[in-house]
Amino acid sequence: MNHSPKSRLLALLAATAVVLAACGGGGDGGDTTGQAGEDEGQPKPGGKVTIALEAESPGFQPGKDSVAEPGTMVLYSVYDPFVLRDAGGTIKPFLAESFESTPDLKEWTFKLRPNVKFHDGTDLNTTVVSENYKILKAGTTAGALATVSEFVVVDPLTFKYVLSVPNAAFPDLLTGVVGMPFSMKNYTEKGADVSANPVGTGPFSFVRWQRDSELLVRKNPSYWIQGLPYLDEVAFKPIPDEDARLATLTSGEVDMMHTLRQTLVKKAKQAASSSDLRTYDFQGNSSGSSLFNTSRPPLDDRRVRQGLAHALSQDDLLEVLGGTGISQPTTQLFTTDSPWYSRDAAAKWPKQDVNKARSLIKSYVDDPARSDKKPVGTPVSFTYNCQPDPSLVELALLYQQYWKAVGVDVTLRQVEQASSVALVVGTPPDYLGDYDAVCWRLGSQNDPDVTLFNAFREPQGNASNVSNFTTPRLQQLLIEGRSTADIERRKQIYGEVSTILAEEVPFTLTGSTAALVAATPKVKGIMNWTFPDRTTKGPSIVSSVVAFREVWLDR
Repeated sequence: MNHSPKSRLLALLAATAVVLAACGGGGDGGDTTGQAGEDEGQPKPGGKVTIALEAESPGFQPGKDSVAEPGTMVLYSVYDPFVLRDAGGTIKPFLAESFESTPDLKEWTFKLRPNVKFHDGTDLNTTVVSENYKILKAGTTAGALATVSEFVVVDPLTFKYVLSVPNAAFPDLLTGVVGMPFSMKNYTEKGADVSANPVGTGPFSFVRWQRDSELLVRKNPSYWIQGLPYLDEVAFKPIPDEDARLATLTSGEVDMMHTLRQTLVKKAKQAASSSDLRTYDFQGNSSGSSLFNTSRPPLDDRRVRQGLAHALSQDDLLEVLGGTGISQPTTQLFTTDSPWYSRDAAAKWPKQDVNKARSLIKSYVDDPARSDKKPVGTPVSFTYNCQPDPSLVELALLYQQYWKAVGVDVTLRQVEQASSVALVVGTPPDYLGDYDAVCWRLGSQNDPDVTLFNAFREPQGNASNVSNFTTPRLQQLLIEGRSTADIERRKQIYGEVSTILAEEVPFTLTGSTAALVAATPKVKGIMNWTFPDRTTKGPSIVSSVVAFREVWLDR
């Protein structure tokens, strides 16, 4: 990259921030059991790996479908992103050959690698990327691209994003679906079925998908990184029941499994202690939560949200989830050892206070102008959606119990993850979601701008703002946060953002998400993926997402 001195400084500051954030509560996935840290030897080509996932996904088309960690594994198998974060936290070119910015951080120019083809044989060039951009700009990723005022094709391999405001963290955005090019030929031909027929440039090409059963991908023989991938096939098998997922691994039905449930993290580690299973775990700036739809009464009223938060004991919630001694309690979207952690926000976070909770709820109930338009004295009521996983069923029951104790009637509804994501994201053009409250995950290892900007920008038409919450001050801070290179000022800005969220409570938190991958000893390369130069290392299994590009079987 040919950065100017100023942009190199900004990249260094952003990289430093991401490095420190990645160390929150467990580093970059570094704790392993068994002999996982040994020299794994020379990779061997061939074979098939089956991994059991925690849930199914709605689909796999960038700009159309929103996915959680299980779906992200599929995306990184089928698609390549323009850039990725290395093990040190620095954003580096991946599918892009290089990138650079202007000194004012308002123009970002990327150059594609030559001679890259999609799985259908069509060429990756800037004409395709330009057409992709139009779709992304109008789809579920529109919020992420809101500040891109112009997309410019410079030549067949060079393109440029022109931003309406400076953004030091813009490349971080392109590590995800916004930066994953897809075949326009396939997009046009498949039409409404494109979500179930993804075509990218990635190491594996899509073969078939039997929803709620198995998705199969096969080695891309023309992959642009010579010698990769090693595996012939990868099968992704959704098994929502946590105990059943572990049983499929211990019985040999699958080769790998992942989880983001503390109860299963503990059980998998116990199973590994008395067997030859390997476990790899990660904990960072992601937290379990209850997400409130602040566009819908009665959760549009701060008193109700604060009352619900003050009713809870996070320690008890963690215990139900099996996270005691595993997950850190949280008061914000950053762990205590993250540079973005705010002591002020921690002090403002609602602690359990049942009397205060009852008082806040009663204030709303007795208000003639209450937002739900119900008669004075009518109890607060809403529906709470959560997945049918046993630990989450127990969690939802505990929420219901706590909230009933402060005068709130909660109806519980079990919703599979793929359906839950679709309900929360909502449909165009408003994307306001069709839910009251839901168990959810929040946070990421990305730069705070990527984590927070679109999540709390103007919600109308913004699929990323799943809580539908914002304030003028919050939007002002988020704009300032991406516009300055001063790391100390950025810490102040995001500290104030965290404080606003603690006071307004668009969500409650249950503690850092402990993520784990477990595998049989024949599965190698889980922790050690590299960049195209084959020497620069990536950050292993962030949030249990495996990059299968360099996974291999010791057969």
